[in-house]
Amino acid sequence: MSADNPPTVGWTPIAFGALDIRAVSGFAPGGEILVAPTRPGDILCLLEPAASLWRRLVDAQPLPADALSPDEAHLVGELARVGLATVETDHPAAMSAVPTPTLSSPMHELVYAIVHHVARERGVACVFVKGPALHHQGLRAREHSGDVDVWCLPSKADDLATALEDRGWHRSPDPWSGTSFPHSIAMLPRTWGCEVDVHRRMPGLTLDDVDAFEVVRRDTVPVTYAGVEVQVPSPPTHAVLAAVNAVRPGIGQGVPTPLVSSTATATLRAGGPLALERARTLGAVPALRTELRTVAPEQDWNDDGIPHDWAWRTQPTRGRAYAVALLSLPARERLTAARRVLWPSDDVALASARRANDSTTDPGRARRQRLMRGLREAAGGWLIGQRGGRS
Repeated sequence: MSADNPPTVGWTPIAFGALDIRAVSGFAPGGEILVAPTRPGDILCLLEPAASLWRRLVDAQPLPADALSPDEAHLVGELARVGLATVETDHPAAMSAVPTPTLSSPMHELVYAIVHHVARERGVACVFVKGPALHHQGLRAREHSGDVDVWCLPSKADDLATALEDRGWHRSPDPWSGTSFPHSIAMLPRTWGCEVDVHRRMPGLTLDDVDAFEVVRRDTVPVTYAGVEVQVPSPPTHAVLAAVNAVRPGIGQGVPTPLVSSTATATLRAGGPLALERARTLGAVPALRTELRTVAPEQDWNDDGIPHDWAWRTQPTRGRAYAVALLSLPARERLTAARRVLWPSDDVALASARRANDSTTDPGRARRQRLMRGLREAAGGWLIGQRGGRS
């Protein structure tokens, strides 16, 4: 093509997720499209005439520049400025549709799409676990979840958490931060959205963290949220992960209640015969032995192994749980973690005070009170141990 006849520039719609909300209540009057721009910032609700123009971009793929009026050309330039349009026809965030919401919460649905794109930008392979996918796969009755759970390689979890900080989330204060102890990094929203838990592992499996993730990643199915395809575990694998999560012990709670065990059993049954095979592959048998014997009593469920994160969770008090957790850490992490747990940073101390219904804003006081609560728990745990030893 000669210089006297340059190619026509076309515009392509881009976003980290978009939803048609014309039939959804609770948004701005006249709001038509809820969209997550590719550039960091707030979620936008497109009204007319921006909504109609963006739909034209979606339908045209791309929309030639000479098909725009002067006002539309200015408007598409504004869309490009905030990260909703581009002249790149092969942009990885190009949108091919504006679907209606799949989930009961459109904002929650957009979080899935955003986390997927943030992970893609950082080269982090991930799988979304638990949540509404369990409902759509027939593995639980409840549809909605309060947060988004995403699982990636342990070595990539911190990278993904840092990238989410640029998108409006911040890390929940955690005295164990920087160690290999936490199974996930809790990311709290600053202005909108929901909590995102970035998982390094799923508690309750005996398989190595990296191997477990790779097993699950090889057995995923696509689900579309906010016009973006994400990966979730296949129903048999997801059933195992959900059942393990259901029976996960809490400090001082002892063995799972009959109701919890029956729920996990029903989930395994819903996963079908392949769920039993996946339980062995993932090393979930020790955590689910009771439930698996109920589902398939004719099989041998005597697999060995200690489920990850079970030892400290089964302790009678938080103080004893922390002691077991500290001893489970590599020696190079243990001293630093002990200091952070016993005398935490300001944000951790104040967060601990809030959980204890202490309204103090003095970090020093919060630290002292936290230490006293820990000592009282430790004393109570010692008494429990003494009584247990005499029985």
